[in-house]
Amino acid sequence: MLFELISPQVLAEFRSRRISSSTVIDILDGLQAGNALTPKIRSINTPDHYFAAQAYTVTWKMVRKGSDIMQAQPSTWSQVSRFLVPELHSGAGLVYVAGAGPLLTDAALAGGMSCTYFEQLGFAGVVLGGAVRDLRELMPLLIPILASNPIPTDTQGAFWVAETGTQCQIEQVTVHSGDLVVSDINGTVVVPQALAVQVLQQALSIDSTENAMLEKIRQGARLPDLINTTGRI
Repeated sequence: MLFELISPQVLAEFRSRRISSSTVIDILDGLQAGNALTPKIRSINTPDHYFAAQAYTVTWKMVRKGSDIMQAQPSTWSQVSRFLVPELHSGAGLVYVAGAGPLLTDAALAGGMSCTYFEQLGFAGVVLGGAVRDLRELMPLLIPILASNPIPTDTQGAFWVAETGTQCQIEQVTVHSGDLVVSDINGTVVVPQALAVQVLQQALSIDSTENAMLEKIRQGARLPDLINTTGRI
């Protein structure tokens, strides 16, 4: 891989405390960086999910005619086969992220068989900038599958995979391979790789502060006073 992996120990602590996407985006706002994905992308198969992992991206583009319209065009499998990221033998510590720019809601970017394969590779989750298919096969999976909607139609013949392991676009958000992706029931946040360790460390500190605040509120403390003391809300 062409990007540096985040320390597994740091990520393990982050995951064990299930640091929320809300905390992460608050930190990013202060740094004037990062983005949240559209709320139209949500978990299809898990009611309460959580992952924090580095992105491995797949870029989809619309198929266009070749220079010689009299010649046979490439077969659909040759156009899309790279979406299975054959260059990877393990997805450990990674989340699969695919995008085509605007949300692709009328053709599935993955399905039951491919998502089952991604789970077997060890990916922490799948984030699709558009539709997915084969809900019956997706529901038993343990990893969260995030997508905009189910649809039976697939992409073959209409879209092709331009590149993998570089970057992809999901609406206004560019996701680079190596970026940290944090996702929970609040939404999905993308942290630039260069800021990932800083954000992780800051988030762990904030989480401790906010947990202490919650406990004091439960004991009767006034929230305005706590905010004035801690600077957190």
